[in-house]
Amino acid sequence: MIVRQIVSGGRSGVERAALDLAIQLGISHGGWVAHGRMVDDGRLASRYRLSETALTDGPVSDEANLTMSDGLLLLSRGPLTGPATEVLAKAQARQHPYLLIDLDRHTRFQSSLLINSWLKSEQIEVLYITGPTDNEDHRIYLDTIECFRTAWWALMMAEPVAPRNVYANRPDRPRSLVEAVARLVRDLPLKDKVTIANMSADEILGLNATLGRYVQKQFGLWEGNRDLIRSCRQAAERPHLADDEIATLIIERLARELRKTHKLRVL
Repeated sequence: MIVRQIVSGGRSGVERAALDLAIQLGISHGGWVAHGRMVDDGRLASRYRLSETALTDGPVSDEANLTMSDGLLLLSRGPLTGPATEVLAKAQARQHPYLLIDLDRHTRFQSSLLINSWLKSEQIEVLYITGPTDNEDHRIYLDTIECFRTAWWALMMAEPVAPRNVYANRPDRPRSLVEAVARLVRDLPLKDKVTIANMSADEILGLNATLGRYVQKQFGLWEGNRDLIRSCRQAAERPHLADDEIATLIIERLARELRKTHKLRVL
């Protein structure tokens, strides 16, 4: 795992979304907030584990968050506005690693790939996330949740998903779509099953480069597992389904099964 903690100042919008998503995903969160825990929309709730600075000055907490982080992620729609512009200027002056994502220029999935690549290349462990408040952009909270959650799932699955390497060069490779899904359900680690069960359709497609390649190799698609290929083509009602499309079908059916048993539900 690369990112071990998400920090922010707790303002509404991007910063609040970052904290809420960290809590939802089970990532450690923290950061600094001005003395009195007052932010743009009132007093910050106690469930957010932020420390108070000695001063009631927002820029002081922003600088403290920047100092404690390994990298700065800024999300916006169009030109950056508000206090986040000052944070960016400080990061640039310090040559602190940062990534600015304009959601008007990139789709959510494109943005998630950029974030994923940057997190890995910079080896970010403590990530400071900031951007506009709800008053500056009323849609930015949900956009942040969706964008970073997609990036996080991709990051979680970036390491080769390796159910035990039991299928290579063995005659007991799965011979049908049902059997292929059952094998993955049996052999995937619990963490990965929960992750997949809670992915959106777009996020599932992002698994093609990792789990999809694993399926193609270990289930013998590259070597012509005719029974499995025939079964998947029949299920899809497509007589010329390619190997990567077969892997996608298997993953989609896997996700469907896992949602029945591993989907996280908000109570």
